[in-house]
Amino acid sequence: MSIFKSLWVVCLLFLGGCTRQSEFSVETVPEYDSLFNRENGWIGSDIASSIPINGNRTLWLFGDTWIGKIRAGKRVDATIVNNTIAIQKGNVPAKAELEFYYPVNKGKPSSFLTPSGDKGFFWLSHGGILTRKGLFLFMSRVIKLPGDDSVFGFKSMGLTMARIQNPEDSPSRWRITQRVVPWVKFSPDGTEIVFGQPLLKVGGMIYVYGLETNAKEHNRYLLLARVQEDRLEDFDAWRFYSDGKWQTDFMKASRLADHFGAEFSVSYQPALHNYVAIYTENGLSKNIMSRFAAAPEGPWSKPRIVYKCPEMDWNSHYFCYAAKGHPELSLHKDELLVSYVCNADDFWKMAADTRIYRPKFIKVKFRS
Repeated sequence: MSIFKSLWVVCLLFLGGCTRQSEFSVETVPEYDSLFNRENGWIGSDIASSIPINGNRTLWLFGDTWIGKIRAGKRVDATIVNNTIAIQKGNVPAKAELEFYYPVNKGKPSSFLTPSGDKGFFWLSHGGILTRKGLFLFMSRVIKLPGDDSVFGFKSMGLTMARIQNPEDSPSRWRITQRVVPWVKFSPDGTEIVFGQPLLKVGGMIYVYGLETNAKEHNRYLLLARVQEDRLEDFDAWRFYSDGKWQTDFMKASRLADHFGAEFSVSYQPALHNYVAIYTENGLSKNIMSRFAAAPEGPWSKPRIVYKCPEMDWNSHYFCYAAKGHPELSLHKDELLVSYVCNADDFWKMAADTRIYRPKFIKVKFRS
């Protein structure tokens, strides 16, 4: 049985001018926490995006990953690589099998995916989607800032799309090609526009969310594009939602919601007959937020707090982020499995506490 953290919440969903009353409960899911609480090999990471491969297999994507051992509650003989993946077989966590993948050369682990021809490294922070033409991943290309050894000492250099032509095979045999995504803009004032966030398949279209991170306004806005499923690689076929119309200029995309996290999910919730967005408030916060909409483009409801991550009360150096939903792993139509990650602004505090820097899970149960 999951440990229940009693939280019945009555919220108002503002959908297309119509107000609907709904309730949801939240409980922790220690069975999923345990699945990622490992003592050998993969021993911690962040991001934790998931993509269904078929009815029984789910792909997990991770960022910076600890590889090593945990002994007496501490990470030992450990190193960090920039990304790893895992394949989960089975949807019931107590019975599921989880196999991690990362190359090991002469005993030294390395990242599963590396940029072809460009400097830097990949964080698998933008998710992906399985289509008739293969599995597509969207990856942030990142560099370390010289002279900055803090946990925030990095800079995004762009976005890359990876296409896996044979996703049904073992990841060790995947045939992978890479393409740079053009829908990225970095401005001198620190404002960033990036398309290639969660991907959502509706009918024959793929909806691709984006973010405008506005440094002046200290805000992060939700944007949206769409493309026919069979033309995801054809960037000229992408259209961007602007003032109720779909047009070709990504710089004119409308702001659909504010204070989003750098990572998030959008999925259809059958119990509510609506889409639900899950994210960490402002990107770094104890608050996991939700918004609801009748269509992928909105209008989106006002934000509501789903859960307050307790880890930030453990230590003033701890912060939480990366909240997102996993609908393909949710066992019932009225539920949504949600993960998040907590970290520390002091590397050595993070390294010393094995309770953090691995996915934690809650389950949201909706009642309309």
